[in-house]
Amino acid sequence: MSDNAGDITILLRRWHAGDHQAGEEIFRRLEKDLKKIADRCLAQENRKGKHKHALQRTDLFIENYLRLAKQNKVVDWRDRGHLFAISTINLRRFLIDRARIWPKPDVSIDDLPEGVLAKRDSMEVRMDADRLLNELEKTKPMTCAILVARVYMGYEVSEIARIFSLPLRTVERHLHNGRKWLFEKLKRKQD
Repeated sequence: MSDNAGDITILLRRWHAGDHQAGEEIFRRLEKDLKKIADRCLAQENRKGKHKHALQRTDLFIENYLRLAKQNKVVDWRDRGHLFAISTINLRRFLIDRARIWPKPDVSIDDLPEGVLAKRDSMEVRMDADRLLNELEKTKPMTCAILVARVYMGYEVSEIARIFSLPLRTVERHLHNGRKWLFEKLKRKQD
């Protein structure tokens, strides 16, 4: 079986149906891409804080694998892009949970609208953004995953389009709508 997107979709459906070998094959084939997502997560987190994470990309890859395996029975996998979207959300949650335990100074979110940080520290804004992203995920999971990939992981729009197997315009639309929604909610909370 080749590594094309259709073959991954077939493997995802087999995995969801209970074929554990299909799950292992998915992670073998996509390990490189999933580790790139983990690398980006760690790079973004390291840029935001004063110290490096003790975590390595393999730690995040394994954490993501465990979370995806737990979710496999309830997630109706659509395709490779859907798997990557869920992966970005899982890793964001994992790193946010770690940040709650070991908060780092000077955490920021790119392109925040003016005034959002006026009466709150950056950690408070980050926690608010995390809560709002959980809310967005329930109604628009792909928009949430794309926003996380761009804002938290630093992926370029073209990279997101390639990784999630989406047209560039679709990614741009999700980003625009997601940022607008998030920033309006953060601004409203500020007022």
